[in-house]
Amino acid sequence: MSAQTRIAFVDCETTHLDAEIGEAWEAAVILRTEDDGRATDREFVWQFAIDETAADPKSLRIGRYHERHLVDPEWGAAWTGSGPVIPCNRDSAVEAIISILSDAVLVGSNPGFDDRFLRKLLGPGSARWHYRPYDIVQLVAAKIGVRAAGPLPWSSHVMSRAVGVEPPTEDAAHTALGDARWARDVYDAVMVQEKFPMSWEGRARHAIGLYTQTAVELEDARRDLRSATASIARARKLATQWAVLRAYGGAATELRAALNGPS
Repeated sequence: MSAQTRIAFVDCETTHLDAEIGEAWEAAVILRTEDDGRATDREFVWQFAIDETAADPKSLRIGRYHERHLVDPEWGAAWTGSGPVIPCNRDSAVEAIISILSDAVLVGSNPGFDDRFLRKLLGPGSARWHYRPYDIVQLVAAKIGVRAAGPLPWSSHVMSRAVGVEPPTEDAAHTALGDARWARDVYDAVMVQEKFPMSWEGRARHAIGLYTQTAVELEDARRDLRSATASIARARKLATQWAVLRAYGGAATELRAALNGPS
């Protein structure tokens, strides 16, 4: 990340999946700035008063709106980040978000969704961030390769685990700050320096290592398969013998009964 680049990990909780119908009631930003090569993250969270008449009950339930919404309708908005809840008017919260996101690159889980709701929340001409948001799912696919990622659509949870990041817990999931932190952690896992330098020599060493590991695992699998095949063949043989013995046993019983019966 260059000294001029600002990364904003974002997430919104909304009243509907369609930005033309619903609105954002919670917005979180983790702003990453760099000074003298050292990155600093600052967390911001706001909630907003909304019109519930157009809200989708399922969307409210997923974000646990009725359990977590802290804004009195008379306030308009509130700071709900670290520390006490601080009531504020809607305009001041909007101005703060515009300033924080100015010239930033948005990163999130499906950030196009958040982009649409942020534009509606902040108003026309207020989207002063970089025009191309970055989805953590696509970043993971770029790191592990699209073939390894598998067919579309890619699962955000599967892709997150592919780079060693557990998705948010039940308490943190579908909270704006919890999901913004998740996007930040996946981004960091993707952007970590590779084990081998990305030179031709480094790529060759990496490829040789993968080839050797795969060859060993393949030989182990072949040995396990041969062992399993032998066990299956022995089981079939024993089953056949058991069936024959049962048949002979039944015939012997019938013969004994006939010999012991009346002449």
